[in-house]
Amino acid sequence: GGGGGGGPKGPQAVRKRFTVCVSSQVGCAMRCSFCATGRQGFRRNLSSAEIVNQVLALEDVFGMRATNVVFMGMGEPLLNLREVLRAHRCLNRDVGI
Repeated sequence: GGGGGGGPKGPQAVRKRFTVCVSSQVGCAMRCSFCATGRQGFRRNLSSAEIVNQVLALEDVFGMRATNVVFMGMGEPLLNLREVLRAHRCLNRDVGI
């Protein structure tokens, strides 16, 4: 029989994802053994504007709207929580991601 497939149907079947990975710091103080960034040492925290601008710049370069943002770039987001939360709020409320 009928083979109906198990994938998404309708508009979700053609929806493309564009996930942007952003940094929250320049360098990192954690010095995790598996991560090259920690070897650079910590320089400074990024501002919320600098974090948001990473997303906007990549949208511009790739000509696509970001569908997801992950804080998995350089730095430890929880050590810059105030600016990360400000960026998150801006990306959700103002940018609409």
